Amino acid sequence: MAALEADKITKEISREAIRLLEKTDTPALPSYYAKAFSDIARKYGSEVEEELNKRYVHRDTTPYDKYLEESFVVARETLREYSGSASRLKEIAEDQESVLDLTALKADDSISASIFDELKSYIYDLSAEAKKAEETIVRLEGDLNKIETNSFVDPLTHLRTPSLLKRQLEQVLPIGHNRNLDLWLGLFAIDDYDRLKEEYGYLVMEKTLLFIAKSLQGTIRSDNRIYRYNENPQNESLFCVVFNRMDKQGAYLAASRVRTRVEASKLVYNEKIISVTISVALAPHRAADAPSTICDRVEKALARALSQSKNAISAFED
Repeated sequence: MAALEADKITKEISREAIRLLEKTDTPALPSYYAKAFSDIARKYGSEVEEELNKRYVHRDTTPYDKYLEESFVVARETLREYSGSASRLKEIAEDQESVLDLTALKADDSISASIFDELKSYIYDLSAEAKKAEETIVRLEGDLNKIETNSFVDPLTHLRTPSLLKRQLEQVLPIGHNRNLDLWLGLFAIDDYDRLKEEYGYLVMEKTLLFIAKSLQGTIRSDNRIYRYNENPQNESLFCVVFNRMDKQGAYLAASRVRTRVEASKLVYNEKIISVTISVALAPHRAADAPSTICDRVEKALARALSQSKNAISAFED
């Protein structure tokens, strides 16, 4: 494709993308514009898509969570070392204060009062600095916890990310190392997601993902946590719910309410009505589960459910 022709097509797609955003009352933010541009470019055929991909490089943001998690590991290790040093400093200061108190009791004329007072002042200053360091560590730990929690949030839906799901399962599952917990994992998948994306484009699917997220948030009990389950592009349409302190019947009823709510709703986009349904898989915790084993169990349940039917709920059976 000639450069002049490619430039002409690029301008046409740009204008169409802006018109599409205006028509659908979508703000022309960079992320929305990029998705509208991609949707329209696909209609020009694979040759145009390939040429545009060569000319305009898209930044891959998939390693973001991995790098972010590594950064928090380094930050926590640094804070741990600082905390250890501060604790040792405090112990030394307290020991020296005790020594000074004993020395004061046993002091005789051979000890210079001025030197003693100067040394005592120095030790007390050291103790005060150790106390300040301790207070700083407590504050930094609080700040780090807050930043860490806010960082593992999906930018589209504002739900928790898959990385946070793994971390929180690692904290909870050891409780059940020798017994089954009243805990179920639910995977919610948008039916025919790839077909819908191909037919309607990225913008529609973003609105659909937001709709599913809000349906989950408006239906699922607040003490049951909701996550995106999109560690890779193949799982883009998946959401995960950790049903805590709940048996099979309770998890099934909760999932059924979400499925019914989604089925009864109609999405309107560009004057078109889009019917969306979801399939749900449920899997229980088993003694000695790790995050990988319980997630593998619910993924297998979902794969089996999708191979048999849609708009349905399937529970894992041993």
